[in-house]
Amino acid sequence: MDFNLSEEQQMLRDAANRYVREQYGFEARRRLQAAGDASTPHWAQYAEMGWLGLGIPEDFGGLGCGFVETALVAEELGRALALEPYIGCAVLAARLVETADAPVFASQRRGELLEAMAGGVLQIALAHSEPAGRYELDAASTIARAEGDGFVIEGTKLMIPGAQGADLFIVSAQVDGEGLALFLVDKGAATLHGYPLIDGTLAADLELRSVYVAADARLTAPGSGLAKLEEALDRAALAQVAEALGCMEAVLDTSSEYLKTRQQFGQPIGRFQALQHRISEMFVEVQETRSILYRGIASLDGAPALRRQAVSAAKVLLASSARFVGGQGIQLHGGIGLTDEYPIGHYYKRLLALTTLYGDGEWHLGRFVEAQRETAA
Repeated sequence: MDFNLSEEQQMLRDAANRYVREQYGFEARRRLQAAGDASTPHWAQYAEMGWLGLGIPEDFGGLGCGFVETALVAEELGRALALEPYIGCAVLAARLVETADAPVFASQRRGELLEAMAGGVLQIALAHSEPAGRYELDAASTIARAEGDGFVIEGTKLMIPGAQGADLFIVSAQVDGEGLALFLVDKGAATLHGYPLIDGTLAADLELRSVYVAADARLTAPGSGLAKLEEALDRAALAQVAEALGCMEAVLDTSSEYLKTRQQFGQPIGRFQALQHRISEMFVEVQETRSILYRGIASLDGAPALRRQAVSAAKVLLASSARFVGGQGIQLHGGIGLTDEYPIGHYYKRLLALTTLYGDGEWHLGRFVEAQRETAA
């Protein structure tokens, strides 16, 4: 794998970095968070710059780029502590729509949905987690029973990131005799209970009570739902590693600058060897996270077992690295690191959220072991 960015990729990275520095400063982010509004002016800008269509094929209004470009943008959005559900919509939901294989849906709705998503006029969120399901993908108790020409869906979904701003939901449900399937559900057809997460982003629970959907709302053919969901979630989890990498780099940069300017005993505290060692350890954790992200990207389009192994390895490492880098950032800043007016605490909260969404370190460790056994067999 060539780790050097192409000219186009470097231009994309520079443009994203410039945008978040000039248009998405920390104070601007705090105002958006305080407003608690699911719709922000940045989403239209993301679409205008092509970020929402990076992974969408050109035939459907996207740019048809690889995952590297998505990771570059996610990393810069991590630096900005972006509140918008970029990964949940532009990576996860877009992938599920793109790979949908239900004959009726694929022939009628795929193109129009992807074009609307790339244009920033449509947001879709995945509704999969349930009260007793934890991270297991096949543990959904929501059911979809055939009725007339469509289906009636019953169940409850928990903690859907970006739900308040979504126009449609991709709902996972068990179909009798077929297993897990995915359905598109209009926002107005279900009951939404919204709340903020620890990092200031918005999420919601979804109640589906006898919600009827037409036949063309089904995304997956019988027997393919679980595999489609797992593949898309792996891409989203890896994009979150890239976002967390951006957060960790920002913590490292902010902490290094603070050590150069904070005076103690008549000199910058950065001259103290013990603090230099902490910064060095943080640097190593950041570089290890970048390396394992590269490994995940290289394995993303490989055999399913190898993909699962690489993605879970990245999430396991992130679980420890994110806590260490975020925690050390607060320690190096002292009391100011805990205040709401300073960014370090916000980065720590965002890192905590990223380590648990789409599977925490403990769950991914078990999944890594299973995948390793499968590849060794």
